[in-house]
Amino acid sequence: MKNLVLIILAVAIALGIQNYVLPKNGGDSSKAETTYERVIRTNTLRCAYAIYPPFLSKDPNSGKLSGIAPDLMAAFEKTSGLKVEWGPEIDWGNIGVTLQSDKADAFCAGMFLTPKRGHVIAGSTPIFFSTMEAFVRQDDKRFDNNIDRINQPDVRISVNLGDISEELAQRSFPQAQRVYKGELGGESALFLNVATNKADIALSGPSNLSTYNQSNPATALRKVTLPHPLIGFASVIGVSVQEPALLQVINASLHDMIDNGVVERILKSNLGAEYGTAYFPPKPQLN
Repeated sequence: MKNLVLIILAVAIALGIQNYVLPKNGGDSSKAETTYERVIRTNTLRCAYAIYPPFLSKDPNSGKLSGIAPDLMAAFEKTSGLKVEWGPEIDWGNIGVTLQSDKADAFCAGMFLTPKRGHVIAGSTPIFFSTMEAFVRQDDKRFDNNIDRINQPDVRISVNLGDISEELAQRSFPQAQRVYKGELGGESALFLNVATNKADIALSGPSNLSTYNQSNPATALRKVTLPHPLIGFASVIGVSVQEPALLQVINASLHDMIDNGVVERILKSNLGAEYGTAYFPPKPQLN
């Protein structure tokens, strides 16, 4: 009888330890919920963003977002059935770390998926296509039709840490100096570095120059005359490279929106004269 009691106690202790260590469903308690699983469970996509008119602007008084990205994601809500929750606002150089640290599920302001970003970020099907240009002070003619002149040690290029401007400067103009803007200065800080002679040339998207020049007519810059843009790229919604399932959810809705003309209508209504010249729409699969 004594031995039987000891056996029963041993079994009871073993079962207790097992129930404590293992979850009731028998799964691995150390397995964390993926971003995809949380998005599906909460029916909400948390969208980080950065300011980049005309793709995304923010009213300084009301905080309301406007532009291509908010219009696009409003259409995405209707197509996908997911709720879009905007935030946090970040700088363009912080997209990767924001997604990897789970502060947001996606970057929804439209980003350029460069090879370097592709190490940590996976990109959706392209929302639109655009180019990168070089901008200088009005009286600086050194680089017109002379792209090799940019890649010289005496040239200072205004760039943003971790952004496409830095990557382009490193790849195409490695001999030139790089002058970094402040983390929270916005795209206009790239041009201010040139206007105040802290740098000689800025690398940015075509719509940024129009926005800067309208606000700063006394120090307006101009585009360097070259046979072709410095680089072409696709703008995408970005997610962590470890979230292929979430990317599939986003792509399913984007393909539907492209094929049925939703993306094209949003681009046309926001871009005006720059539609089809500086910014090119994706082609629908339907003819």
